[in-house]
Amino acid sequence: MLVSFLGNPISMTMAKKLALVAIVACACALVSARASPLDPERYFLVEAEPRAQLEDYRLNDDVWPSHYDVEIKPYLEAETNKAQFTFDGSAKITVSTTKQDVTQIKLHMARMEISEWNVTRMSDNAIIPTQVQSYDAETEILTLPLSTPLQANLDYQLSFAYVGHMDDDMHGFYRSYYYVNGEKVWMGSTQFQQTHARRAFPCFDEPKYKATFQLKINHKTQYNVYSNTPIVSSTNPETGRSLTTFAVTPSMSSYLVAFIVAPYQVNERDGMGILARPEAQNQTQYSLDVGIKLLDALGKWIDYPYSNVPAMTRMYMAAVPDFSAGAMENWGLLTYRETNILYRSDDSTSLQQQRIAAVISHEIAHQWFGDLVTCEWWDVTWLNEGFARYYQYFGTALVETDWDLEHQFVVEQLQGVMQMDSLMSTHPMTHPVYTQAQASGIFDNISYNKGAVTLRMMEHYLGKETFQTALRAYVKDRAFKTTRPEDLFSALNRYDPNARSYMEPWTVQSGYPLVTVTSTDNGFKITQKRFLVDEPNHSDQTTWPLPISYATKPSDFSATKPVFYTGVSFDIAVPNAADVQYMILNNQQVGYYRVNYDAILWGKISKALHSEGFGGIHVLNRAQIVDDLFNLARGDIVPYGTALEILEYLKDETEYIPWLAAINGLTTLSRRVHADDEKLFTLHILDIFSKAYDTVKFQAPSASERRVFTYMRQNVLQWACNYGHEECSKAAVAEFDRFYKNPTVKVHPDLRQVVYCEGIRKGTEDHFGFLFNQYLTTNVATEQILILQGLSCASTSELITIMLDAIASPHVRSQDKSNAFTYVINNAYTLPHVSRYLQQHHAIWATAHNGYMSVASAFNNILSRLKSDSERDMISAFIETNKNILGQSAYDSIKTGLNGYDSNKQFTERNREEISDFLDKKINGGAAAVIANMSMIVGLLMVVIAHW
Repeated sequence: MLVSFLGNPISMTMAKKLALVAIVACACALVSARASPLDPERYFLVEAEPRAQLEDYRLNDDVWPSHYDVEIKPYLEAETNKAQFTFDGSAKITVSTTKQDVTQIKLHMARMEISEWNVTRMSDNAIIPTQVQSYDAETEILTLPLSTPLQANLDYQLSFAYVGHMDDDMHGFYRSYYYVNGEKVWMGSTQFQQTHARRAFPCFDEPKYKATFQLKINHKTQYNVYSNTPIVSSTNPETGRSLTTFAVTPSMSSYLVAFIVAPYQVNERDGMGILARPEAQNQTQYSLDVGIKLLDALGKWIDYPYSNVPAMTRMYMAAVPDFSAGAMENWGLLTYRETNILYRSDDSTSLQQQRIAAVISHEIAHQWFGDLVTCEWWDVTWLNEGFARYYQYFGTALVETDWDLEHQFVVEQLQGVMQMDSLMSTHPMTHPVYTQAQASGIFDNISYNKGAVTLRMMEHYLGKETFQTALRAYVKDRAFKTTRPEDLFSALNRYDPNARSYMEPWTVQSGYPLVTVTSTDNGFKITQKRFLVDEPNHSDQTTWPLPISYATKPSDFSATKPVFYTGVSFDIAVPNAADVQYMILNNQQVGYYRVNYDAILWGKISKALHSEGFGGIHVLNRAQIVDDLFNLARGDIVPYGTALEILEYLKDETEYIPWLAAINGLTTLSRRVHADDEKLFTLHILDIFSKAYDTVKFQAPSASERRVFTYMRQNVLQWACNYGHEECSKAAVAEFDRFYKNPTVKVHPDLRQVVYCEGIRKGTEDHFGFLFNQYLTTNVATEQILILQGLSCASTSELITIMLDAIASPHVRSQDKSNAFTYVINNAYTLPHVSRYLQQHHAIWATAHNGYMSVASAFNNILSRLKSDSERDMISAFIETNKNILGQSAYDSIKTGLNGYDSNKQFTERNREEISDFLDKKINGGAAAVIANMSMIVGLLMVVIAHW
């Protein structure tokens, strides 16, 4: 069979050898993908201990900037006396102070060599005498001592000349590339959030130091240049070079400055343009269309049109081949991974299209919540990201009205963040940060998801119109300023005096409550206690103001305005409480809490779920019940047998949202089911998915079907095929074989994930090589992701090795390496092979992924999925033998992962009897009769769940 590396057909064996050679040769230039501000990683590496006093990481308030003039001259090719991937820079910063006799100026710089600097009093151009500067490499603070103190309320100008570096780590002003006809084309782009503007020019690199910026770029004439604002002039200072000057920006934080130097083209209309490499221009139309609509819709919703900012006469959105973040909200020049902005209907899935629209909405929302109104420091990142995540769904819903985004929000955001927030390691939304690592780490699901969830909770409490009015006032009050939570609370309190007292505790307290409902003679008693999934018997006394709504009949679920209650427990009077159909708390899951019920109430809920029409229980509350049951069982609060019995209702569920919640719960459960019970678990999965499979069928979506029904099909087919559903597998393999024989007729995008996966799982090395060649040659980034997912379903150690070689080589771009590795280990068959690969090639992996902490992260993700003591022991032996090579931090991190394996094993043993008894009773009691004759059950022990 043949695999193409850089377009050259070679044998599989030779491909593997050459891949390893390429890894070693190129590893020095490779870095790992970082946590994305848009998509925070769920699992973080062990944070390095601060090596300075915490307060030393922050600038003082002595000096404030008001304007920057910056000129950048990049060298994307080596020139006389100029090294490739460096740039000459000059920066002039206007500063002032309100204090008398300031004798030093502190600001940031990194990865640059300053050749000269001076300080001038602008009123008379007098040079201020200075002393020798000092620099702290840990805090990245440059200190400029002055022989003559600064005087209050006068303007001074700091001038710097320096040389910077265009690294390939996707931070600062960095280099990227793409191919045209097999030739590498270099380009430069920026990513400054949170603390990397200082790598492009000396600056006061904290959000509160807002200033205006005027940028000039001296560039080769074959390149085009773009920045936050339009071009105002262009001259030719030397042969083959242009000096392009951009308009002055609004007053903004340094992390929002952006510029691109690339031979890009623009698809432009109505004040918006999509920037992309020329070969990708045919993928920009949808982003342009939806971007124009979103910019207008959000401007109207907030009652502050984008054009109200005089400098913002147009908006550009750029597709960048290498980009650490999912996207970035630079004012007037939004930047994106190609997968998050480039779309082709014949190569991208329906869900990828939604993702693109939602990401654009997220970044456009930042033009107000982040750019115009900016969090004062990263300890309140949620004031930027919580709003952007909220509008990611509710803003997109303004223009894409048929996607049920409000429902998707509940499972993806509210239920999603509950996982992280149920651990002792969580933190409050408002949380102190000082170091660069801490600033990066706060960009997590708490700031994003929980921030958005808390805003939705307040929206339902205040009402849509009042909530909108309050936010409009907030934006106008804080425009061009920074903000703290008290500013938002003050705006909300104008329209409801209780708003702050109800909202603030959710922002300053970690975690969330478990609310227990018990029947009384006159109604129901409500009790709250913090939910910690691994510590059900904890003594934490934290309480929250509880937003309470409830339904005792179908018509009640539409009443989502909660009433807030305080205290550990309280009573709700309900006439004839014993006779109600059910008692379900938290209508449409507006409140951020889990709910448990006494046995009688669970019995009523179960009866309703198993009745026709699910007893009229709202689809979001069905999803809530599913998610709560899985997690209450996991937390030893509801027996697994009880939870699984109630969840048998899923056999008749045909809505996407409850199934999405179920898939999240089943994913976790599948990793904890005892290895000896996996055959029974497989039969259970095939049973509960049987009707859903018959409902969605293995077919391309019709033009008239609901968008979420298409999403449901993708999930159901993936699970059915993964667990050996014969009809699903045959259909997927047949479609892959047809594509293999005639690649000009593509698989429908919404079937590709399952077709590629099953085709590779059941196929040959030739099939693998064919799909790998598709990955290397496609011009569509979204298609590359689908192919990586498919290739990761390989079922031989040889092909798994090929995948891991590719991940550690330049063939998988740095931004995609982390996801590609996750795809591989979500195929549980690969775990022992991946573990051995890392043990054998740890040095290569460390070099390719920026150090041994990435090796530790890889092992820990394997350990979280393993069910084999022997494999666990091999990893333990490996780290003991290689402790000195790993380093103390990586060693300690893997030790923590080993302890996690032991905890997971204890969990499995503790719950095995309950789970296996349920499965055995169900399967051997006849519930699985409809699949009893399915011959493919034999050998399914190797086929286990994957999480997408």
